[in-house]
Amino acid sequence: MSGEASRRQRFDSLFEAHRIDVASYCNWRCPSRTDAEDAVAEVFLVAWRRLDHIPLGEGARAWFYATARRVTANARRSMRRREALAVRMSEERLIDDRQSEALSAEEAVVHEALGRLSERDREVLLLVEWEGLRSSELSEVLECREVTARGRLHRARLRFRDAFEAVLSEQSDLAADDEVVDLAGLAKGRFVSDTRKAQP
Repeated sequence: MSGEASRRQRFDSLFEAHRIDVASYCNWRCPSRTDAEDAVAEVFLVAWRRLDHIPLGEGARAWFYATARRVTANARRSMRRREALAVRMSEERLIDDRQSEALSAEEAVVHEALGRLSERDREVLLLVEWEGLRSSELSEVLECREVTARGRLHRARLRFRDAFEAVLSEQSDLAADDEVVDLAGLAKGRFVSDTRKAQP
């Protein structure tokens, strides 16, 4: 059996032996199911990269728990950073609300659409679109693989597009309703005027 095949076989055996324990531990330590799934994936990515350092026999179980503990600790630190960013964004939103009259129509739609996204989606979009981070830098900030960061960014952009289009659609509907009201008021005014003129 080749070296690569042997590594793959050992990794598969470790995965089957410890995946339930790792998933259970991460579900307990992480604030959400999504965070737990990300943590499990990260643990086994570390396991693949450091396969030669994983102890044989019963020692492997402790190694996986120790690795899961470090990964989830990093996830909690990331969550605290996200919460701090959310607070900062909320403060900026209050300022933006006071200055909303000065915003262009498109900027107002963008702010409204961002407000409809989850904190995670807003964070990813702001880091990339506002702060100018590359995907490699984004992965470092989020403490995840670059491919994971790119996936989160892609999904966040899709959800922002849907929110943006929904806001535009709602504004168009409101504008149409206002126009109907204005036309109805105008017609009523003309009717009253004509009726008065017709009176002897």
